[in-house]
Amino acid sequence: MCFTPIVSISIAIVEFTLASILLLFFPKSEFRNFFAIFIYLLGLYQFTEFMLCSGNAIFWAMAGFVTYSFLPAISLHAVLRIFKKKFNIIWVYLIPSFASFFAIITPGFIIKASCEKYFISVETIMTSSPSLLLLISFMIYIAYYFGFLFFVYFIILKDYSKQKNKIKREIELIEMISILLMVIPTLVLLIIFPVFGIMFPSVLCAFGIFVAISAFIGVYLKNKLKKKK
Repeated sequence: MCFTPIVSISIAIVEFTLASILLLFFPKSEFRNFFAIFIYLLGLYQFTEFMLCSGNAIFWAMAGFVTYSFLPAISLHAVLRIFKKKFNIIWVYLIPSFASFFAIITPGFIIKASCEKYFISVETIMTSSPSLLLLISFMIYIAYYFGFLFFVYFIILKDYSKQKNKIKREIELIEMISILLMVIPTLVLLIIFPVFGIMFPSVLCAFGIFVAISAFIGVYLKNKLKKKK
């Protein structure tokens, strides 16, 4: 799923540190809180990757699956709230909640969880089972994952196109770039990496650090904007 333990724990420490700085040193706001939660989740995912190589691999692989499943939903929830869009929170979290519940109650959901030379490898029944139903479920899951991220990008882009405030435009531009840095390489490598047994979470975690740093910069600029008012 991700790189070697030392890389995973190093990225986790960086992400936990960034999120903690946001909570400790930046004024309380929805913007700050959502971004801090998102960065903490990224760090938690990296931590599960590190712990997977420390023992009880199946448990930590399951924890990792549940953690990264909620990242797109939290991203969309944050953007909808920040841009004051009407939405039903149940629909936002329905797919990741169902996927996580299904994973937890299904015996043998994690088929394999092991440390390889360069990568931590995890296989689930969604990606390895010949069942048509599970294949469809996996396609729905993939559509949810990237669909939500592209929807987030579209909402930000729409506001960016009419935004006059320079700092707000900078924040939105950074957010859009961070999404592209995570999504585009993942989609490209999604075609290449499965040949080596590495699925899309493996690629996502490689670019998650860019999202964490971009989120931190976004909150910094938002705080700067408040001080100017």
